[in-house]
Amino acid sequence: MNTIIIYSSKYGCTADCAMLLKSGLPGTVELANINEINPKTLLIERFDTVILGSSIYIGAISKKLRAFCIENVNVLSRKRVGIFICCGVPEQTNEYLFKNFPEALLKSAVVVKDFGGEARIDKLKGLDKLIMRAAMKDNYESLKISHDHLKSFIKEISM
Repeated sequence: MNTIIIYSSKYGCTADCAMLLKSGLPGTVELANINEINPKTLLIERFDTVILGSSIYIGAISKKLRAFCIENVNVLSRKRVGIFICCGVPEQTNEYLFKNFPEALLKSAVVVKDFGGEARIDKLKGLDKLIMRAAMKDNYESLKISHDHLKSFIKEISM
């Protein structure tokens, strides 16, 4: 299996999940942080499997990842695609997915999961820190990455 994981990570949780996926997947796996590259240089045609991941901030995924998905929906819909989000509000996962990813891509995806999230308060800045503090009311410890969802994702995308 020849896989690329294209992700967007603002404070590191999604990057950590991408690394965990990479270490658990068979075959050749490349990582691409869409915030650090020119998305037009990604030759997704070379890959059998494409995994897309982003954190959710104020209900939205990264603008760059969203634009990439919209621009490449036709190519991506013909690939084995997995989609994951890192989100601290699991009851809103479906809403966030359908608001942020093209419907055709969600329908054709092999697996779609929410990996949970972490509140890395020490890394947050400005408005993000204020919003997180207000939303979590000091319950930061309740946010965790779901290793069960991660393992399930790896199993499903590897079939």
